[in-house]
Amino acid sequence: MAIFEYKGVAADGRSTKGTVDADSSKTARQKLKQRGIFISEIKERTGEKKGQSKSAISFGGSVKSKNLTLMIRQLATMVKARIPLDEALEAVVEQTDDPNLKSVMSQVKASVNEGKSLADSCKMFPKVFTPIFVAMIQVGEASGNLDLVLVRLANFAEANQAMRQKIIGAMTYPIFMMIAGTAITIFLFAFAVPKITEVFAGSNMALPQLTQIMLSISNVISTYWFFIIVFIVCGFFLFKAWISTEAGRAKWDAIALKTPGVGKLVRMIAVSRFARTLSTMLGSGVQLLDAIDVVKEVVDNAVIKKALIQSRDSISEGHSIAGPLKASGEFPPILTHMIAVGERTGELEEMLNVVSDAYDSQVDAAIQSMTRLLEPLMIAVMGGVIALVALSIFMPLLELNNLAASPG
Repeated sequence: MAIFEYKGVAADGRSTKGTVDADSSKTARQKLKQRGIFISEIKERTGEKKGQSKSAISFGGSVKSKNLTLMIRQLATMVKARIPLDEALEAVVEQTDDPNLKSVMSQVKASVNEGKSLADSCKMFPKVFTPIFVAMIQVGEASGNLDLVLVRLANFAEANQAMRQKIIGAMTYPIFMMIAGTAITIFLFAFAVPKITEVFAGSNMALPQLTQIMLSISNVISTYWFFIIVFIVCGFFLFKAWISTEAGRAKWDAIALKTPGVGKLVRMIAVSRFARTLSTMLGSGVQLLDAIDVVKEVVDNAVIKKALIQSRDSISEGHSIAGPLKASGEFPPILTHMIAVGERTGELEEMLNVVSDAYDSQVDAAIQSMTRLLEPLMIAVMGGVIALVALSIFMPLLELNNLAASPG
């Protein structure tokens, strides 16, 4: 199965273009003709034929999470309505507007049509379908409950997407303010402050201490701006290289967890992801130890991940879940208590859901609180910098004016 790009005219006379999956150009033309599209140009999209797994994996890596979430919900709805899987996949391919996701799902559909399972077909695209998705689909197909599993996956994906949007939305304004403030500060020191030197170059008056400090900073920025940029860029890449190592990532994540204010938020997000993911997987029939193997990759924090690995070892030896998690010291008491209650009552999945919902609410409140704190703080910092620059300019001007106005 290949992907064909086409241009043509629809039945209503409007120009149209898009993609269609088919075995050949002839089949593609027949499909488009059935839709009432008159083809003016059609060509196969190169590098996306079935079987080219390497390019397909690379190509699928740029699928947007919101488009993937929508696709999962559409697929779950159709499978729950007892639409055959191959028809549901065909409909998903037709409905999605994301060309990358369309290509991926076309190849998944072709693989399923050849007799492979949906889970095995999705494994070809690890950058698109996470281990959670594959593991749950595998269990759903084995148990005959694929419709229920897909619904759970859709709910899970939508909850994660909502959390991601909250974090991005809350941090957009502070990041914009930081960038704007930095740009204004650089402009003032690079262009505004040097004008002071020109104004007072011919005078013999001693400049105020604040003005001298500002001029020194301005001279450094004006003279060594290239080296400063190189230093910042190199520092950024060195930092990225450091946190990409196991030791560096562990150290950085430990610092993040201990940072006042931020550490509490990081831990809450990790705990919420842990609880929601484990609940979703257990509710779908995934075995506990297999679920923990997947969940430890979701928390995205090396310290908590290490605690989960150690807890898994204890659980595999017959211990309860709550005990090892509590012993690690990385999980809040409320989580371990709720897990212990869930284990005793046989309602572990429900308890994890309660914890996840509670922490989602706390994360939302913490993000809003942090945003309310950051906005006036950054405005105050920007205002302070601008005020200092203004003072460094006006103080010598006032002194010069006083000297000119004084008799004799």
